[in-house]
Amino acid sequence: MACLTLAWLALAVPRSARAQAPTPHSIAARHDSLVGGRAALEARRSMRMVGTFAIPDAGIEAPLEILKLRPNKYLFRTTFGPLGEIVSGYDGTNAWAVQPGQGAILLEKEMAAQVAEQADFFGDFHDYSRFARVELAEDADFEGRRVHRVRMVRARGDTLMEYFDAASGLSAGSVTTSTGPLGRSQTTTIVGEYRDFGGLLVATRIEQRTPQYKLFISIVSVEFDSIDEAAVEPPESVRALIKP
Repeated sequence: MACLTLAWLALAVPRSARAQAPTPHSIAARHDSLVGGRAALEARRSMRMVGTFAIPDAGIEAPLEILKLRPNKYLFRTTFGPLGEIVSGYDGTNAWAVQPGQGAILLEKEMAAQVAEQADFFGDFHDYSRFARVELAEDADFEGRRVHRVRMVRARGDTLMEYFDAASGLSAGSVTTSTGPLGRSQTTTIVGEYRDFGGLLVATRIEQRTPQYKLFISIVSVEFDSIDEAAVEPPESVRALIKP
């Protein structure tokens, strides 16, 4: 009889009062809200991130600098000791890179698209309209944490699976297929150690795993509104390649 009574009570509870199952949009919205929401950047014009970049197996550790200028200008810079400086960026139209021994090149197709996405000033906030299909996968364990999994499929067929910590609501990482100098490969990214910089929570520890190497990025500082157009301007060697 008690079980029957409980069943009737459950039916009597309004649908709006019952626990709502998570959806890709509700999971992403929770993360975006927790890190400060789009409003945390709306009043900002630029962002400068400083940290370190390491590939332990190769004995590489170097400083890095990431510059973003609203709405979509970007520059990444690191120096590998005697090997020299590596710089890449996006000027709002062209994606480019300059590497020791290779010189300046304009990036094309998927590599250019990847850099353009990184250049989006608001790109760390979720915009599922960029994908052909978005769906919720079963919860799973990821790096010792229970996570919600959201699968995103691009129009060109690439699939990105993002993991959101079920307890904290923050993004815990992702698995994606990307195109690099060595061709296409799967990259697992683990993010954590979020810190507040000017009202924006930023993951300060990032680990990337590929079949070839493990890469670690540590973010030490984040500054807002401290750079101008000149700071993200492509070098002369790149400008010479850009058609008028």
